[in-house]
Amino acid sequence: MSKFNGFEKFIIVSGVERVALEMKCEIRNVEEKGKNPLMTVEYVDMVLKELLDKVNSFTIKEKKYR
Repeated sequence: MSKFNGFEKFIIVSGVERVALEMKCEIRNVEEKGKNPLMTVEYVDMVLKELLDKVNSFTIKEKKYR
């Protein structure tokens, strides 16, 4: 399996962060209505961090030039 390049990483990270933000807004809206959401904002943050770590590990590292 080939690794992601920088542009592919950018697309994935942007999309994941946008979805996570939408999920957190939906969770807060449900809580404001007095209902219990299936997930918490903290859980979404935890999964987001784990997913971004995976994306970083599957991304080609940039070479340092002097």
